[in-house]
Amino acid sequence: MVRSMTGFGRGVTTTKHFQLTVEIRAVNHRFLEINTKFPKEWMESEVVAKKMLSDAVSRGKIDVIIFLKELHDTEQTIQINWSLLNAFLQAKKELSRTVPMEEKWTMQEIVSLDQVLQVEKIEFMQDEIIESVKNALAEAIQNLIAMRDREGQGLQQVMLQYKKDLEAQIAEIRHYAPLAVEKYRERLMSRLEEVASGQTLDDRLLTEVAIYAERIDITEELDRLDSHFNQLSETLNENIAIGRKLDFIMQEMNREINTIGSKNQSTQCSAAVVQAKTILEKMREQVQNIE
Repeated sequence: MVRSMTGFGRGVTTTKHFQLTVEIRAVNHRFLEINTKFPKEWMESEVVAKKMLSDAVSRGKIDVIIFLKELHDTEQTIQINWSLLNAFLQAKKELSRTVPMEEKWTMQEIVSLDQVLQVEKIEFMQDEIIESVKNALAEAIQNLIAMRDREGQGLQQVMLQYKKDLEAQIAEIRHYAPLAVEKYRERLMSRLEEVASGQTLDDRLLTEVAIYAERIDITEELDRLDSHFNQLSETLNENIAIGRKLDFIMQEMNREINTIGSKNQSTQCSAAVVQAKTILEKMREQVQNIE
């Protein structure tokens, strides 16, 4: 099954104290790379998240972002740092001896004093955090994979069309390849007639043509290409990550087409080889998007 490496997924879970949102963004990458942005005190949850993702996807650069929203009805308290506040008061008394100051302080002035008033955050239980992360992440992964599958269906159709186009060019090469030997025989006959005659000409002609035919023979390359086409069809229907295997098949097909191009120099074959290389390059570009 063809699955794209790009995609996005979001999952949300709500508890008594907070709402947790997990977002996953995935792009192409040669291997699996997972980057998470969790609060530093959530290390255990981060480990769980990475394990879930590595079990769900095989390749791609994955970015995971956590958004935590504390609910409005959550009770909050403010802690007063009395020793620091008294120190500020003492400093003000000393300053007031030389600098005119009002004796009374407004609440705004007290709030502006650094670290005098501190809002106490609720410490959430680790079990609650882990369970929330798992639930939200599971939903996000499901949405991510669904999006990757949808894009993968489009990629599969593109690959099948390119395969059809490439097979047409290989069929052209298969058709015109034998003609190169015949044309060579005709050119060689014309040249040899100028310097030889009779049986000597026939023997020499047969020898030269046989050597040339052996040198430009592309039967093996065409047979291997047929095998690669069969592998490509089978791979596109496999229910595992196939990106790396497809990449290898593309490399092997490129090798065979390059060899054909170097062996057979007929005009028709050369044109078909150029078209085949162009199509194959487009296929290789699409393979880079497949998990």
